[in-house]
Amino acid sequence: MFRKALALGTATIVAATASVLLFSSQASARDVTYRATLRDPSGEVVGTVKFRVTHHAMEVDARLRPNDNVEPNQFHGFHVHANNNPSNGEGCEADPEAAESTWFVSADGHLSEEGQVHSGHNGDMPSPLVMADGTARLTFTTDRIDPADLRGRAVILHDKPDNFGNVFTGSEPNQYTPNSQAATDFTNATGNAGNRMACGLVKRSWWS
Repeated sequence: MFRKALALGTATIVAATASVLLFSSQASARDVTYRATLRDPSGEVVGTVKFRVTHHAMEVDARLRPNDNVEPNQFHGFHVHANNNPSNGEGCEADPEAAESTWFVSADGHLSEEGQVHSGHNGDMPSPLVMADGTARLTFTTDRIDPADLRGRAVILHDKPDNFGNVFTGSEPNQYTPNSQAATDFTNATGNAGNRMACGLVKRSWWS
């Protein structure tokens, strides 16, 4: 009888321990944080972005500092870029003496899957409104970005507003007529958000 009770007790302890370990493993898999430190072409820190993986989605918290390259009182395009083509460079490369159009092209296009266009890219995010003092705060929740695909990507802040592909083209009075194919191509690729003013690589963060 004593041996039977001892065996049952041991089995209960083992099962409980396994449950705790399983729960801890699941919790740690969800409770993961990634961070990107945004820098301008001169290397000055101009913002931070935190991605926190929760049970249901991902919480994003972006904070921007005054940046001479970014107009205040305006929305600015804000995306996760793929950073997956070494032929363009790697990470956040920019020469402040070079033309703005060359800044951070090393980050490549938006994080996306084949067939996606803007604003349906996985890496497309809401736009921060930069206030009169040059600062901005943006918080939102998304399930669009796969946490397993986030590390090593790049967050880019653009110099113009993002049109989110919301440009209705046609011949009707309430539609737009593109003046060139380039206008349509830029909308489909980037929301026509202009040059890249700041960049930050996404890294795993070990503190929340």
